Amino acid sequence: MISIPRQPIRQRVSSGSATIRALIAVLLTFCLVSAAQAHLTPNSEIRLDFAPGLVKADVVVPQAEFAYATGLATDNRAASLARAKARVLADMAVLSGDGRAWQINVDRIAFEKIAGPPDLHLELTLMPPPGASDRRLLWRWHVVTREAPSHFALLVVDGDLAGGVKGERELVGALTAERTELLVDRGHAGLIGLFANAFGLGAHHIAEGYDHLLFLLALLLPAPLLAAGQRWGRARPARDTFRALAWIVTAFTIGHSTTLILAAFFGVRLPAQPVEAGIAFSVLVSAIHAARPLFPGKEPLIAGLFGLVHGLAFATLVSNFGLGTGTRATAILGFNIGIEAVQLVVVVLALPVLLLLARHTWGARVRLCLAAMTGLAALVWLAERLGLS
Repeated sequence: MISIPRQPIRQRVSSGSATIRALIAVLLTFCLVSAAQAHLTPNSEIRLDFAPGLVKADVVVPQAEFAYATGLATDNRAASLARAKARVLADMAVLSGDGRAWQINVDRIAFEKIAGPPDLHLELTLMPPPGASDRRLLWRWHVVTREAPSHFALLVVDGDLAGGVKGERELVGALTAERTELLVDRGHAGLIGLFANAFGLGAHHIAEGYDHLLFLLALLLPAPLLAAGQRWGRARPARDTFRALAWIVTAFTIGHSTTLILAAFFGVRLPAQPVEAGIAFSVLVSAIHAARPLFPGKEPLIAGLFGLVHGLAFATLVSNFGLGTGTRATAILGFNIGIEAVQLVVVVLALPVLLLLARHTWGARVRLCLAAMTGLAALVWLAERLGLS
């Protein structure tokens, strides 16, 4: 849409001739009459995430362009959202190879500002018709592009648990007024590929989950020590230290695996904010314990209980683990083994340092310093996740 700033227009009109005023009037009239030919930005985007038995779609349509193309209200009243939902579903379709329609469920719809100007945001779950491939679909799209031919929608594959995605995203193409259909074919993928990619997802998630790792490391920090009153005292025998470390890591694994399984097979969920705040609190507790014994000898119990909370943070990922029991079980197994592989590497690398700190006089000062830094990070996370900063 061509825009003309009001203040410069007033300046030119006040000082210009009648001819200039007439040209400006003609230009404004032209902009209003030929709006359908104007260049509307930004574009829409459709992000697909493939899982066995279903496809998740994240659809973003610029709010201003949607309002222009449809004439509908763009607020979050129930009636407005219902009309927006009906319009989008009427202007799109997802088809199998033989032309049958996929089932489209709208999980969430809202007009919201995520980054930049506000958008219409839809989260969809797509399921193929009986007997059709869940990895091959034809996407048909007329949303906004019918009324604004210069508008386009980018179709990208954001994730593919069974087949993997090379790079950050894979661009399928652009849906335009002239090109209203795009075929997405992810080929064949078996359980081995599903397991391997779930393993990579779990490893990547825990490797980037600094709060998860800090909780575990802070809990392990005093493991080579024996409590003496309100302080950490002399070093434990090496065999007892290895046993304590094994119990802590195992209990944490059992805890987060339990809630992950409950989320995958029974739909157990909690809102993200209290879960993330609970994780920050667990880091704070483990940091205090590393400095002064709060629950000596009960570290495995604490690891298991807080592991339940940490597992809930993984629960948002299991919605992409597919529909079938076999595929979900395979994906969860790979995901968990990926998590445990990274945890094991971290523990093996940390073990010599933990033993060294326990056997030197300066180790106590280093341990207190590490506990203090971990506690400070936990306090910052806790404040952020409770909305206090």
